[in-house]
Amino acid sequence: MPITHLCRVQGASLSEHVEPLRLLLLAEDPSWEALVRKCLLPMGGSVILLCAPSWESVSYLFENDRNALLLTTPTLQPAPGRCRLPTVLLLDAEPETSPQDVSDWLVRSSLTTDVLRRCLRHVRERGILEYTLQRLAEEDPLTGIANRQGFQTLLAVRLAENDGRGMALGHLDLDNFRHANDALGHQAGDRLILQVVARLKSRLEAGDQLARLGSDEFALLIDTRRAPERAEWMAERIIEVLSEPYWIDGESLLLGCSLGIAHARVNAGADPLMWHAHIAMQQAKSTQGCTYHVFDERINRNARSLADLESELRRALRRDELELHYQPRLDLVTGTIVGLEALVRWRHGERGLLAPNEFVPLAEQSGLIVPLGYWVISRALRDMQALRERGLAPLHMAVNLSFRQFQDSQLLSTLSRLITERGVEANWLEFELTETAVMRRSDLVKQTMDALGRLGVRFSLDDFGTGFSSFVHLNSLPIALLKIDKSFVGGMENREENRKLVLAMINLAHNLELEVVAEGVETPEQLSLLRDFGCDQVQGYFISKPLPLAELVEFLTLGAAQ
Repeated sequence: MPITHLCRVQGASLSEHVEPLRLLLLAEDPSWEALVRKCLLPMGGSVILLCAPSWESVSYLFENDRNALLLTTPTLQPAPGRCRLPTVLLLDAEPETSPQDVSDWLVRSSLTTDVLRRCLRHVRERGILEYTLQRLAEEDPLTGIANRQGFQTLLAVRLAENDGRGMALGHLDLDNFRHANDALGHQAGDRLILQVVARLKSRLEAGDQLARLGSDEFALLIDTRRAPERAEWMAERIIEVLSEPYWIDGESLLLGCSLGIAHARVNAGADPLMWHAHIAMQQAKSTQGCTYHVFDERINRNARSLADLESELRRALRRDELELHYQPRLDLVTGTIVGLEALVRWRHGERGLLAPNEFVPLAEQSGLIVPLGYWVISRALRDMQALRERGLAPLHMAVNLSFRQFQDSQLLSTLSRLITERGVEANWLEFELTETAVMRRSDLVKQTMDALGRLGVRFSLDDFGTGFSSFVHLNSLPIALLKIDKSFVGGMENREENRKLVLAMINLAHNLELEVVAEGVETPEQLSLLRDFGCDQVQGYFISKPLPLAELVEFLTLGAAQ
């Protein structure tokens, strides 16, 4: 046992606090212990004195103790950041200048019971004030746990205590909280966050700590001194408890979550540890549902390659290394091609032709999606003009529009200018929106759609059935078409559930007076079923794969000749 002496002195109370004040004495000279104990005797049971050879030997006893003070001599004073207790320095003589990094100091020759009592009262009151101010600055007001600022301070202290040993950091992100928050309202969103925090706390143990980094992001400091594998055990428990349904206003709700785990390394510092946990969390996001991932150096190399890829994408936009391929859309009644979907490709110098899923998510994260989106619109309008000049029949040109582009204040003026410059009719231009984009800020989306609609463009809802739709909102938006996601169309021949879902979607759309486009049609059986269900249009590899402009012209010319 590292504690060399403990005594509780009976008598009058130091204050009205029921909980006794704990004094930790670090002094190599035993006469300090005798003197302090003598001064404490009249204060009674309100004070407990503990003596130890060093702070490190007893720090675990004071992890969450705000009712404790440290009395120490200069030679045993803990290094800055290692001890969280208010510190009183014990000196053999009056100092020439005020000691730094301490709350007060006592001189041996003038130390009496009254002097010690006044010192303890002053330090405690100052400590309470400092703690209150710090709590207001470093505590999340909704949940009462540490905020980002508070957690960064806490992390620095914990790393300093153990030189980075025996600790792991978790970075948790709730995958679709913002969506649920917008749909349910902010008060319901607050209650949802409180449920999440309660579940997380139920899985934490002594030595673990929790913080809220943002509206739907959390940090978990996991004590792994007992077992390095404990971080993975904790991650599994957290994923399990967060996977359970939540109940808000009598409604059941599921939230996905992504948890990244990074083990602290000796003397590595707080910033690299937080970055590693963030990278692991992003890796976990690649899998739907509640998942976790543990950081390793291979992921770190991938993260650096993503940063390089972002720089290359910026250069690709400047150097015109992108191109559009067009997938035709077939009308099932007339049997003719009536529309095209513009799909961006990147002809990378080393990696070849990259599909949208290999760089568009990166563009979304970095903000490059806005200039990329304008490039796509401009190129699609140019190619619309080229098709008309070749004498081909006008076709609807569908372009994917991201939510970030909806937020751009220059969208309306830029689009109006591009339409005028290309000399095309706006009513042949169609913007595809996802359910997620429509529902994130339905008021903003409707306002922007109405303004764009006055130019003559029309809108379709992409990937229908995969998001979180409110039919009341959908019915209020100026949408002309619903596009059924290929995940429902695929396997219709063999799965009755898919057939029922697709038929129900088609009937729903027609009841809302909307046209229906089925995506991902790859077999004649799927085409036949969709025709029987009354689907209006289809697109997919059975009709045609996405084609570059020259091949598209050939495809359309042959079709017109037949």
